[in-house]
Amino acid sequence: MMHNCRTIANDARALSPANQQGVALMIVILVFALVSILSVGMYSRQSLFIQQASNISAQTQAYQYALSAEEYGRIFLKDDWDDDKKNSKFVDDLPLEESFLFPVDDAIVEAQWDDVQGRLNINDLVTLNGVPNTVMIDRFNRLLSRLNLATPKLAVLIDWLDEDPNPYSFDGAEDGDYQRLAPPYRTSTQSFVHESELRLMLDLSHDDYLELNNYIVMLPRGYGHTNVNTAPPEVLQALIVNLTDKQAEELIEARDKEAWGSLAEFKDEPALAGLTVDETYLGVHSVFFELATRITFSDRVARLKSLIYRAQSDGKMTVIQRDQGQKYLITKQKSSLGGSTTGSVGGSLGANSAP
Repeated sequence: MMHNCRTIANDARALSPANQQGVALMIVILVFALVSILSVGMYSRQSLFIQQASNISAQTQAYQYALSAEEYGRIFLKDDWDDDKKNSKFVDDLPLEESFLFPVDDAIVEAQWDDVQGRLNINDLVTLNGVPNTVMIDRFNRLLSRLNLATPKLAVLIDWLDEDPNPYSFDGAEDGDYQRLAPPYRTSTQSFVHESELRLMLDLSHDDYLELNNYIVMLPRGYGHTNVNTAPPEVLQALIVNLTDKQAEELIEARDKEAWGSLAEFKDEPALAGLTVDETYLGVHSVFFELATRITFSDRVARLKSLIYRAQSDGKMTVIQRDQGQKYLITKQKSSLGGSTTGSVGGSLGANSAP
């Protein structure tokens, strides 16, 4: 009986008002701690979400500026085509020396033009019928010799492009050579689409890859004739047998004064006296142009390189390729904005105007 009484007394003390207040205080402290932890977590996550949304918004706006610059460039190309059609003389002599820098609202736009048809089209090493193209092979051999490049092997490039399973020569490389690599892979048996594919070529050094990229381009077979009005001296020497460095510079000086209106005018240059010019895959106009754009907006940078095709028949514009993965795409000296916004490609997109 006494034991039961003590138990009842202890329970009564446990349920006393003072003890109940202590338990309630502990519960309040625990709830407050939990709410504080949740609040801090929610605030941190909300701040992160806001920053992510801000980053995405700024990057999207910067990319839209780049697309706007691309559209602006297409307008200029169409105006140039309209002028050429009006004059019944299609000539393109896009200057290559400068890039352009100008502000737009809260952004800064940097852009540069390249007439990619001032280079040699690597895909034309093989004809549309799938056989090696001797004219282009000779030109590429002269280019590699002029640049003093050792690791690019034409036979390797030809074997990568053609469907013939046998090596083009003892320097060639077919599936068996690549399957011994780690990781193994096969030849593409189709045209190059992007310059980075050259990194897959057997034994091609990185330095030679970078140098070669300045003088070649990946265009559809049969469309990538070389424009003598925009070709650098090294490419001119690849086009013409026995053209010396001095003669190439003389051609550049003559071209700087006035672009050649036809291949006949080009062949009449005194610097070419006594030399044979094969007109195969040559021209004085272009249909492929490359616009590189870098946009700085709200501490964010968007980069875009656009390959634009302008149909020779009607001037219609088509974006063939967009590349956002190149970091150092503005490589030329910057020019201030100003001057005329009309004229030929050589004028409207030249040193005194924006793209």
